[in-house]
Amino acid sequence: MYQIHKAILPTLTALFFLCYTLLAFALPEDNKAKVYITADSTTYNYKTGVKIFEGNVKVDQGSTHLTADRLITKDNEHHQLKEAIAYGLTNPAHYWTLPQIGDPEVHSHALIMKYYPLDSNVIFEQHVTVEQGENSFQGELILYNMKTQIVTVPASTKGRAVLVYNPDK
Repeated sequence: MYQIHKAILPTLTALFFLCYTLLAFALPEDNKAKVYITADSTTYNYKTGVKIFEGNVKVDQGSTHLTADRLITKDNEHHQLKEAIAYGLTNPAHYWTLPQIGDPEVHSHALIMKYYPLDSNVIFEQHVTVEQGENSFQGELILYNMKTQIVTVPASTKGRAVLVYNPDK
């Protein structure tokens, strides 16, 4: 049993590091940078706090970027962002960021990307790929809680999770 544990630990550590780097999000100064959102069309309902951006959606905040076909955000009653969902309808949504100066960028692709900042949860769904340098992860679903730093990759009937980890990089 010790040999199995010894072999699995580096893989789990690599998965955690890869996902933590991705989901801890970007450079610290990015949180203070202005957010720029462009889209072919935008609808904003101030009463409900729902914003819908459709067509060639691009979000930029410092070194953090997102492209998607549709982005829907919801604010709470205090006008704080409580939910953001990016959809890749024709192509997967693409999120990329620079976690630290000198590190390779982290790129993630998925058909659906959900972010719940007040709960510190991020969910990537359907055809998920996460890459940083030579390390990568592929699967159908990744759940991550930024507070607890717990990554969950549930079993899927559509395929197995695949982790490629280069310990030298």
